[in-house]
Formats: sequence, structure tokens, C-alpha cells
Amino acid sequence: MTQAPDWQPIDDRFPKLYWRLDQAAYDAFGRFGTVHDVEAGETVFDEGTSSFSLFLVLDGEVALSHQGKPIAKVGKNFSFGEMGMLLDKPRGGTAEATMPSKLLELTRADIQLMQEKEPIWSTRLYRVLAECLAEYLQQAAQSGDQA
Repeated sequence: MTQAPDWQPIDDRFPKLYWRLDQAAYDAFGRFGTVHDVEAGETVFDEGTSSFSLFLVLDGEVALSHQGKPIAKVGKNFSFGEMGMLLDKPRGGTAEATMPSKLLELTRADIQLMQEKEPIWSTRLYRVLAECLAEYLQQAAQSGDQA
């Protein structure tokens, strides 16, 4: 049974969703996505490039930066890249592995195929992404209230 995800702040301004998934969920996402082994210092994507996928860190760590300034580090079971993919916007930052890492990439096409072949998994994925977006909106509203 898949456990409900919960939020683990990496930085007060940039919460990231911690995915607590059972092996069946990782196996399902792996059937549709692509696993990448990346080396320390390797760029996963550059700021301003096309955004057509999200990433789940299976092992290791990825640093995110915006305009050259560090904003977050994403560790095992955390995701990144979902906002640009969902909104069909260019990447809002650069992602670079800080250590040897294993990443699961899910593209829009992968998610579409998942919807067609195994809709239960795409439904779970979209729920996690909806929770992620809701948390970003909540954080933005709270930041505005404190200004």
C-alpha cells in the first residue's frame, strides 16, 4: 500500500515533497520513466531550457540554483522539475548533481502512457503533484501575509 506523502522543508522558502512510496510504486514509475545515473558535478538541466519532465531522486543529491544563486538541495525521495513541466514553461533554474546520483525522469509522454496503461499510478502521481502545487501556493500566500 502506498503511504501518503508528507512535506519536508529543505529551505523555508522552497519546500519539497518527500515521496514515501512502497516498492510497487517505484516499480510502476520505473516502467514508464527512465533512470539516469549522473556523476557529481553533472548538470541535469539548465535554467531557461525546455521543461518536459520531472525528476525523482532515487539516490544521491541534486542542487538547484536560480540565476547562479543556490536555492535548494534535493535528496533521496524528493522531486524537482515538476513546476516547469506542469506549466509548460522554461526551466526556472539549473539542477546539478552534488554527488553520484540515480534519478528517475518522467516525461509528459511517459505520464500520458501511464494514464493509458496503468491509470491508478498516474492518478497517484497527479495527486502528489497537486499537493506540491498547493503547498507552493500556500507558501506564497503566507509570504505575502508577512510582507
